[in-house]
Amino acid sequence: MKMKDLNSGFKIADLIVKRLEDRLTDEECQYLEEWKQANEENSILFQKLSMNPEKQYLERESKLEKSNKKANWDKIQAKIKKGKVRKLNMNFLKIAAVLILTIGSTLFFSNLLDNNVSSVINPGKQQAILITSDGERYQLDEEVIIKEGDVFISNKTQELIYQKKSNITKSQLTYNTIIIPKGGEYKLTLMDGTRIWLNSNSKLRFPSEFGSGIRKVELKGEAFFEVAKDSVHPFVVNANKAQVKVLGTSFNVNAYSDLNEIVTTLVEGKVEVSDTLFGNKVKLLPNEQYRFNKSNGKTLKQVVDTEIYTAWKDGRFVFENESLEDIMIRLSRWYNVEVSFLNESVKELRFSGDLTRYDNIDQILELIEVTQKVKFTIKDRALWVEEV
Repeated sequence: MKMKDLNSGFKIADLIVKRLEDRLTDEECQYLEEWKQANEENSILFQKLSMNPEKQYLERESKLEKSNKKANWDKIQAKIKKGKVRKLNMNFLKIAAVLILTIGSTLFFSNLLDNNVSSVINPGKQQAILITSDGERYQLDEEVIIKEGDVFISNKTQELIYQKKSNITKSQLTYNTIIIPKGGEYKLTLMDGTRIWLNSNSKLRFPSEFGSGIRKVELKGEAFFEVAKDSVHPFVVNANKAQVKVLGTSFNVNAYSDLNEIVTTLVEGKVEVSDTLFGNKVKLLPNEQYRFNKSNGKTLKQVVDTEIYTAWKDGRFVFENESLEDIMIRLSRWYNVEVSFLNESVKELRFSGDLTRYDNIDQILELIEVTQKVKFTIKDRALWVEEV
């Protein structure tokens, strides 16, 4: 770091502090104005550094208090208050000086710009690709009306719906595939009336109409099912290396290929879960969850609050003492970002919260940052995580 850059960084920080305190001389005011007008980045940075740091801190605290509905708010609040007076009374110049001395004025200013101005990451939205049996691909963020044999397929209500006018059952099944990219979600109603919510980075293969036997679909990723009751024709979900068999029920299956565990959470009815690797088989009742590890065959059956595992379909993120690593995996799929951890230890930090899925990612990250345990840096669609 050059001494010229260091001195310049201190001088600008000093002048901005003086401006906030209304202590600028005419000469200093002209110098600051010339620096601000030198380029667009300086102008944006000036606006950012001119914001009241105490006000920003209190706004973050307010957001956390409003979003957190559980007792852990009191614990977090106590930790914040310990350093609150010191933090709010610190002169902004001292904060800037520490940062400049640590990483250099150029990096300090450019990192501040990169993290807060140039990177806006919006939440996911309804989007999917449908591949019909003849290989045709349709983007479902636009309205489609398709006729496949006797089957009519449409998404006029922003939900893909399969319907058929006749009662004749086909002897040979034809399959469709719906693909949900990262940053997407979509709903689907099958021919039998079964409704399916598909989460981001998921894929479902299913018959355009069911035959006279088992109703079978194949899932990669995560989906919530409300299965139409039919005691004669069981409904089966093949999910990676596991199989979920039901007659009529609602349940969630999390079976992403990049995770070791396949998790089935039952809301209503009864299901039977089995796997093709170790031969495990178990029946679940409402509010029970079954976890199966594909790597070592370990299983866990437990009673859970199902809302934690199904809230995503209702537009919410619910975390209950969840590791930051698992939280960031979920956020990376929904916001379509690549996450890198700069410290291994930070992965094990645990958080609880109930947040809307449709906020921009920076709003969620700010609420985590205010705990003073972790810091995030965003550049384009890359997100770096480090321990404070």
